[in-house]
Amino acid sequence: MRRLAAVLLAALLLLCGCAEEETPDPGWEDYQPEILAEPGAPPEQEDPGPDYPAAFTMAYHRSGTLDPITCGEGIQQDVASLLFEPLFQLNAAFEPEPLLCESYAWDEAGLVCTLTLRSGVTFQDGSELGARDVVATLQRAAQSERYAYRLRNMASVAANRSGQVVITLRTPDQGLPALLDIPIVKRGTEDQQVPVGTGPYALASGDDGSGCLQANSAWWQGRALPLETIPLVHAKDRDTAMYLFSTRKVELLTVDPTDDLTSVTGQSDITDRPTTILQYVGFNTGDGRLFANPILRSIFTNGIPRDTLVDAQLADLAVAAQFPISPLSNLYPAELETQYDKEKTLAALRSARQDSGEVRELTLLVNEEDSFRVTAARYIAQSLSLLDWKITVQALPWADYLAALQSGNFDLYFGEVRLTADWDLTDLVGTAGPLNYGGYSDVITDAALLAYLSAPDRKEAASALMSQLRLDVPIAPVCFKTYTVLTHTGVLENLSPTATTSFAGMDHWTVHTFS
Repeated sequence: MRRLAAVLLAALLLLCGCAEEETPDPGWEDYQPEILAEPGAPPEQEDPGPDYPAAFTMAYHRSGTLDPITCGEGIQQDVASLLFEPLFQLNAAFEPEPLLCESYAWDEAGLVCTLTLRSGVTFQDGSELGARDVVATLQRAAQSERYAYRLRNMASVAANRSGQVVITLRTPDQGLPALLDIPIVKRGTEDQQVPVGTGPYALASGDDGSGCLQANSAWWQGRALPLETIPLVHAKDRDTAMYLFSTRKVELLTVDPTDDLTSVTGQSDITDRPTTILQYVGFNTGDGRLFANPILRSIFTNGIPRDTLVDAQLADLAVAAQFPISPLSNLYPAELETQYDKEKTLAALRSARQDSGEVRELTLLVNEEDSFRVTAARYIAQSLSLLDWKITVQALPWADYLAALQSGNFDLYFGEVRLTADWDLTDLVGTAGPLNYGGYSDVITDAALLAYLSAPDRKEAASALMSQLRLDVPIAPVCFKTYTVLTHTGVLENLSPTATTSFAGMDHWTVHTFS
């Protein structure tokens, strides 16, 4: 956890002065601690005491759906993650841990995965979780904007006579469980504004129309929860939710802190939440292009000062990475990393000079709407504008940026992609991959991609794949973004978010309130 004192990234409070106040103050400011002094003692400056709230509150849109398959990221997903649970949840190392699924098995071809559900799991209405509930949820998820991409390899899903869930894939992927941290909804309730789930809380409504999360007394996990009720405060949009946090009407928000830069008075606690969002530099590897040469691609990627970029330029809101797997994952090959050395980069460039000192004018494209990416691109361009290279950053509107990538009209581009937690890189660096804008193609890399996905020993296969990517360098990974879980100072202890949820390990929380 890090303390946010003077600067909060992501425009969290950009509209503090103009957002509409939605609800009355929950009462934290009415508390006045009693000050006792010894007789005859000189008057002392009053200690205002800790700034604890009267209740631990969260934001939600009371008219919006809480269906976890269709609601977008932000406050609705935060609330939904307390109402619903997935088959698997990702731990801090992005490893899938069984939750609603008890076990699973593969057929010999690695195309059919049979899931055995945990017995004794009940929904909030008392009904039992069944295979048909899971099938209905996954079928909807495969058609949804949020989950369609991660389930693109799923050919079918069905329930068998034994009450198991059978998933058939188009191509082998032993990492499938890491894709199944999808919240399960009771079949037949998906059209309701608040579908029925198996989670630790259920949504309750007060007589005045206000909402709150009420602990589910029949929760199948039976673990103690830190809060019996969590009052919900209506927020009509993202900016209102941020305003409510700034005025202490809301105690927790999960945000993307890289949208913009702004300052905020006061102090908050921030905790990093890991993501699979990779930022990288892509090369145009077409015939006649400078970076058709893998030696020059290697020099470029080794010349990126990633640690300094993340720490000094990006305010530590990312994790530096030399490979397209999160360094938090046990699959990340730390043993293959190389130490940044500017002098070695210069020496390598001198050795690989293509001409007699003629300066190569290169352009690095970036999307102008993302200031985080623009900052990173400019720093990389400055760091690698040496000897024969002069790199200019060209920031373009999204439509123009995408059109340039699709047409191959670039030397370099700074990209961002949300990878899936099985770390399938086929679309990004495989021949003819839809995200392979640089036209990279290599039969050895394609074979390594297939071998990795089908290998039961994912650690060894991942190391082999990363070794090949280190050798041929189809892209230059830079970092993985982190999200921020924002809370008020000292209110919550033992917060440990994962890529799946901000509420992982909630039973270990300590929440301080004056109620």
